[in-house]
Amino acid sequence: MRVCLKIDAAFETMTTTSSSEPILSEAAYFVMQRGSLNAPKALKSVMEGFSISKGDRGEFLVLLLLILARDATVGPPDELGRPVRGKRWFGLADFLYGQFFQKQKGSSRLVDAKSLRALRMLPKDFPNAHLHFSHFVKVHEYRAIDIDSLLLLQGRGAAVLCANNQTAIDCINVFLKDGTKLVRENAGLAFCQVKNDPKFSMKPKTFAAMDPYELGVLEDGDPAVPLIKIVFALAAKTASLNVVRRAPTNDYPAVVYEIWCAGLSPDILEPIIAQETGIWDSLLQASYGWKELYKTTSKVAVTLRQSATPGAAREAGHYCRWARRPSPPS
Repeated sequence: MRVCLKIDAAFETMTTTSSSEPILSEAAYFVMQRGSLNAPKALKSVMEGFSISKGDRGEFLVLLLLILARDATVGPPDELGRPVRGKRWFGLADFLYGQFFQKQKGSSRLVDAKSLRALRMLPKDFPNAHLHFSHFVKVHEYRAIDIDSLLLLQGRGAAVLCANNQTAIDCINVFLKDGTKLVRENAGLAFCQVKNDPKFSMKPKTFAAMDPYELGVLEDGDPAVPLIKIVFALAAKTASLNVVRRAPTNDYPAVVYEIWCAGLSPDILEPIIAQETGIWDSLLQASYGWKELYKTTSKVAVTLRQSATPGAAREAGHYCRWARRPSPPS
């Protein structure tokens, strides 16, 4: 669904955007839950067949994973499109550990024992924490992610996709620590950062930059809030899940979870069905939007196109007219 914001004077071009529409988002939930729609296949078709932004880092893959996990947590709709369980608010711990990250029944080579213990602390740290989102809205400016704006958007069931080039984070969900009262004193934050570059491997990093005060979500003097930081290294060669729980300290007197999720594995991410891993891999490839410029059936044509943009990437074609450099391993 696109909203037309502007049409030029000659009626040749228009500017459109995806807006926050809670009613249409609930209709999409109804269709996705009750129909035969395969959401990953549908997104793959859109990303490969339409002239739209595919994102810069694979963020749309993560948004789809979050939406699928949300729908599974809320449960199926009745004939009128309302959740059968009667509530659109749902438990944070149930959502994160069981519907988003797969609930591990025993030891796993992808999740170490320390991480597993940390995940199992979520229900104890957040026994009555709730959140509600049915869609994401992209904001235009960095300042739009202050805690007051996030709480107001929560009332619409909207989570946030950050503005282009936002430092350290790509999307935000606000949750409520106790019940569903939308006030600052009851707020917690979940930050996500998404990477689709293979250089981001299994080593957790970048968490220090995900600071709510430095980012302007909280102001100096605001009390610390529970914080969940998740970094997705989608193109990592080896899938893994690393979770660190940090107890409240004098420097930050609230619990913090640091979660590093590497790869797109059905053994880690509950919304991914094992038989559909190929679709998710294709979605990841489609997220490299710039590579579409050089795709063609002829290797000669690919090299020719690459040669037109010297040094733009590491493939040999970008250097073949002026230097010698082998292509990097795939």
